[in-house]
Amino acid sequence: MADSFSRCEVLIAGTGPAGLATALYLLRERPALAGRIVALEKSAHPRFKTCAGGLIPKTILALEELGLALEVAACIVMRGEARTPVGVVEIDRGEPLCTVIRRDEFDARLARAARAAGLIIAERTRVIGVTQNSSRVRVETDRGAFEASILVGADGSGSRVRAAVFGPGKESIGRALMTDIPVDPRDAVEFADHRYRFDFRCVSAGIPGYAWSFPCLIDGVPHLNVGIYDQHPRASGAAGGEQAQMLTELRAAFPELPLAALENRTQPFRAFPIRWFDSRDHYTSGRVILAGDAAGVDPLMGEGISCAFEHGKLAARAIARSLDGDATALEAYDRDLHRAAVGRKMKKLAFAARHFYGPRHRLFFRLARLSRRAREIGIDWYNGARRIDERPTRALVGRWLREIFFGASIR
Repeated sequence: MADSFSRCEVLIAGTGPAGLATALYLLRERPALAGRIVALEKSAHPRFKTCAGGLIPKTILALEELGLALEVAACIVMRGEARTPVGVVEIDRGEPLCTVIRRDEFDARLARAARAAGLIIAERTRVIGVTQNSSRVRVETDRGAFEASILVGADGSGSRVRAAVFGPGKESIGRALMTDIPVDPRDAVEFADHRYRFDFRCVSAGIPGYAWSFPCLIDGVPHLNVGIYDQHPRASGAAGGEQAQMLTELRAAFPELPLAALENRTQPFRAFPIRWFDSRDHYTSGRVILAGDAAGVDPLMGEGISCAFEHGKLAARAIARSLDGDATALEAYDRDLHRAAVGRKMKKLAFAARHFYGPRHRLFFRLARLSRRAREIGIDWYNGARRIDERPTRALVGRWLREIFFGASIR
C-alpha cells in the first residue's frame, strides 16, 4: 500500500453513511485535514447494500446541513398505514414521511461528495485486525497496514473493528429478511397513494418486530421493497426455524403480493443483521470509536441512516477536539452517544420496543390508537421533523399537553 496514505491522521473503517458522514462533517469543520483522512471500503462504490433505504426527515435535514442535494432516484412517501394486533392506523402529516432511495446510489453519492472534500477512499480493502497504543492505531488489512491517530469503526452491524477492540457482543443483534418485487405503479397502492405500509401483527406470533412494504425505483423501474424485522431472532420459533417463521409472517402481512416462492427459495431474498442500540454498550476504547450500525441503531424499527449522520456529527466534533490536544474528547463522544439527543432518543425507542414487542403488546398498541394528536406528535418526534427530537423531554411533554387539550401547534 502506498505510503502516501497508509499513515494518516484519521482512519475510518467503512464507507456507508456513518463513515462518510464523519468525514464530511470533519472536513467541513477542518478543511486542512483534506488528504489526511482515509476510509477503508471492503468493496467499491457503487456497491450493493441490503437495506430498505428509507430516509426519514431527520436525514434530509442532515443532508441540507452538509449542503448536499440528494441527486439520486427517490420515492417520496406522504402517507402511511400501520396494521397492528388491535387495528389499523392511518398516517398523513401533510408532509413527507420518508424518502426511499437505493443504498448503492445514495452511498456512492455521499462518497463522491466526501472525495471532493478531501477524503481518500481505499477500496477493496478488508479489515483483518486492530491494535493500538497510547499514540497510534494500527489496522491490518488484506492490502497492508494502515496507521492513524484515531480510528472510527463504521463498518456495520458485523463490525470487525468492534469485534477486535470491544468484543463481538451479539446480544443486541436483530435480523431482517428482504426482497424486491417489480410492480405496475398503477396497481400498487404504495405508488398510487405515495404510501408505505407496516404490519406489526407478527408480534402476536412471537416475532418482536414488523413487516414493511416500501415503494422504490430500481434502474428506473417501480418495485416494492418488502421485508420483515425481528429484534430478537433467537427467541422466535424453534431452533433453526426462525427464518421460516419470518417468511410465513411476511406472506401473512401482504397476502396479495407474490411472496409464496420465498419459502422454497425460488424467489430471491436477503437476510442481514441489524445491531440495535443497547445503553449498556460503550463506544470508545482508547483511540478507537464506533459509529453507525457498529454502535447500534433504533431498537424499535431498526432505522439506522439518521443515526449514522448523528453519530458522524458527534464523532467529527470529538475527533477535531482530540486532534487539538483535548485528551478527554473521545471519552466525551462515548458519553454523548448515551446522553446527547441521539442517545436519549435511542433509550426512549428501546423502552418502546420492550413494551410494543413485549407480552403486553396489545395494551400498548391499543393505547397508541387512542389519540390521533398524540400519535402525530410521536411520528414527528420519531422522524425528527423540524428537529423536535432534539428538544428537552419536559418541553416536548408540555407541547404534547397543549396539543391534546388546546389544539396548539408544535411546529
